[in-house]
Amino acid sequence: MIRSKNKWQLAAIAVGILYALTLLVFAADVFSKEQSISQTASDLFLHLLPTVLVLLFVFVGYKWPLIGAIIFLLTGAAYIFTGWSNMHWTAHCLVAGPLFIMSVLYITDWKSKK
Repeated sequence: MIRSKNKWQLAAIAVGILYALTLLVFAADVFSKEQSISQTASDLFLHLLPTVLVLLFVFVGYKWPLIGAIIFLLTGAAYIFTGWSNMHWTAHCLVAGPLFIMSVLYITDWKSKK
C-alpha cells in the first residue's frame, strides 16, 4: 500500500494509475480480429507494453520524483513529435496531456520535498 503525506505525489500516482487503466482499453481491439492464438498473444503483449511502462514510470516517480517528471515529460514530447502528422491534434492532447500533467505533479512533489 502506498502511504504518503504528500498530496502531489498521491495525485501523480493516481493520475498515472488511471492513465494506465485507460491504456488497457486500447488493448481490447486485439480480440476483434480473426487470427491465431499465438498472433493474438503477441499482439496483446505489444498492446500491454505501454501500460507496463507507464506503471514502471509511476514507480520510478514515486521513488525519485524529479526523474519521474523528466521521464513523463520526455515520453509525452516523444509521442507528439513521432506522430504529429498521423493524427489530429486533439488525439495528442488526450494521450500526451496526462503525461505532461504527471510531469508537472512530480515536479511539484519534488519541489515540495526540498
